[in-house]
Amino acid sequence: YCRQYYVPQSRRSAEICGEDYKLAREISEWKNRVRLSWKNVEVVSYTQPDSSYVLSSENPMTAEVVLNIADLNPEDIGVEMLFTSTDKKGERHIQEKVEFEFVSNNEGQVTYRTSVLPERTGMYQVATRIYPKNPLLPNRQDFPLVKWL
Repeated sequence: YCRQYYVPQSRRSAEICGEDYKLAREISEWKNRVRLSWKNVEVVSYTQPDSSYVLSSENPMTAEVVLNIADLNPEDIGVEMLFTSTDKKGERHIQEKVEFEFVSNNEGQVTYRTSVLPERTGMYQVATRIYPKNPLLPNRQDFPLVKWL
């Protein structure tokens, strides 16, 4: 427990407080910038195969998202596809997450793309979400903005 929680948190605390709280200020400035611009992030297009699409090793699913990212940088945005299954109680469980890769930036219209072949067989519900992304955050719940496609 100590190695899993206390030691990493102690290191994180030292990083945040170091250099007169430089990292804390960087994270705060980034969050403020993203929060102000988030409402202006728009989906220009979202393409993926229709529900009758048959996946195979020769025919992986390809999806593409084009966003207008307002005043943000492409690296400020994460795009991921989630594959969920439903248990006997009707509750959904994430089986796999697949990150889209940044492809191009054309005057603020940014393209992200992925090619997917789930490792597990079965029926899945598929959803795609957009979220703020920053390697300085300890986890995603630290900044819970999201847009679902």
